[in-house]
Amino acid sequence: MVSGISSGTDSLNQGDSVSRILLPEGYTATVFSTGIIGADGLVFSSSGFLYAVSESQGAVYRIDDSGNAVVIADSLKNPEGIAVDDLESIYVTEDVENGRLLLIEPSGKVTVLADSLQYPEGVVWMDDGSLIVTESSLEATSVPPVQTGLRRIDESGSSRIFSSLYLWSCSDLVADCNGILYVCNELSGYLFVQASVLRIDPVSGDWKVLCTGLHSCEGICFGLDGEFPLYVAEEDLGDGSGRISTVDEDGTVTFFARGFYNIEDVVVGPSGDIYVSEDSTGLIILIRRDD
Repeated sequence: MVSGISSGTDSLNQGDSVSRILLPEGYTATVFSTGIIGADGLVFSSSGFLYAVSESQGAVYRIDDSGNAVVIADSLKNPEGIAVDDLESIYVTEDVENGRLLLIEPSGKVTVLADSLQYPEGVVWMDDGSLIVTESSLEATSVPPVQTGLRRIDESGSSRIFSSLYLWSCSDLVADCNGILYVCNELSGYLFVQASVLRIDPVSGDWKVLCTGLHSCEGICFGLDGEFPLYVAEEDLGDGSGRISTVDEDGTVTFFARGFYNIEDVVVGPSGDIYVSEDSTGLIILIRRDD
């Protein structure tokens, strides 16, 4: 059991083992990339690059398969969520009042697609070319109830497709092959809040609670090839440590890995390896099954 973990930094270098991470037998954790202070959203492109945003540095990084990172855009305001489309264009949210959704082209050109968003966090690119972002007033109010929801952004403009004034705060999200959304509730585990991941139909607005029992859900992704289970990054279990849990299609939760510092996001790479971003350490951690 890990207890009393602070959100400090490690004296770790690229390739070093991260012994504080408790993993199932047959897995190891190593440092994949360093120096991305305030590391938050993660996404893989179809060409195999890992992209990461640095909220505190206001930057977007492209990371090669050796873990070497270069800045492709900077001077952003609290970037948090990130998505990529089939043409390698990148979409980033700025988690501030009157936040923006930005398009970053492979050339590095930045275009504002939407503004006046209320603390947008997660973003997902849909097969129809639209984008869906989460919004939450949690940072502005800090006390529930929280106004939160999902907004679709496309060529015709911006429209709200789901909203709730409740003990929920939508953070990251992911879409399955049928366009159904799975949305993290970052208030999960606080007080008596049980809803951890919501399943939402973006067309009808119908929703249900997929699972309960997780704590401060912050990042989410599907497994290899977009299949279940979902991997969920739980930012803080209450003792300063974060955790990765998996969620099956029927809502079954399995605790997978624990011992992270201020975990922000998780993504599964093309070969099935798992990548985790830590805000306070600036590390991207690689979890790999032993050969």
